[in-house]
Amino acid sequence: MNKNSPFALPRLKEVFKILRRGRHICPEDGDLYWAVHDNLDSFQDLFSHLGFHLKAHHRDFFYFHGQGSLSDTGARMAVFMFILLEAMGDQGKSVEEELMTATFSLGDMPHLNGNRYRSYMKEAGIDGEEGLELVIRNMERFGFLQRIREGSFRFRIPVYRFLDLCHDVLAEARPDEEEEGGG
Repeated sequence: MNKNSPFALPRLKEVFKILRRGRHICPEDGDLYWAVHDNLDSFQDLFSHLGFHLKAHHRDFFYFHGQGSLSDTGARMAVFMFILLEAMGDQGKSVEEELMTATFSLGDMPHLNGNRYRSYMKEAGIDGEEGLELVIRNMERFGFLQRIREGSFRFRIPVYRFLDLCHDVLAEARPDEEEEGGG
């Protein structure tokens, strides 16, 4: 194979397979991450010809950016994150710091505590502990978190996509406040 061929990109098959399944690639992925990082323009060019948009997030991770609305799985993950972030904020914690440094236990999640959170979960189609566990498994599959041991996990850098989403939702909800405070 020609060295200059786009098909000669390092770990191309594995990168494509992982990204196509919706997983995010970040520095914790080692050689896979460096293959994309060091050849980003070539990967982006090749994938764009195949109809995919490889996005490099400013927080240093990569993913295929789709068009349109969230899938049911994506919506469930978003509801999970919105609840977690709200609960952390209500406790007065530094949300970003806590999110990126803490180890979380499935049993300590606020999602099934209180009628309001249970209602949000039910509306999103997340039923009880089994539903919560399924959300955690999906978040792991997409590269948003890493299991530490049974029942506990930590978030990976790609979880910033949900922080970005939360920020966007808040900005849309309060456009007048930002204009008034920007003086």
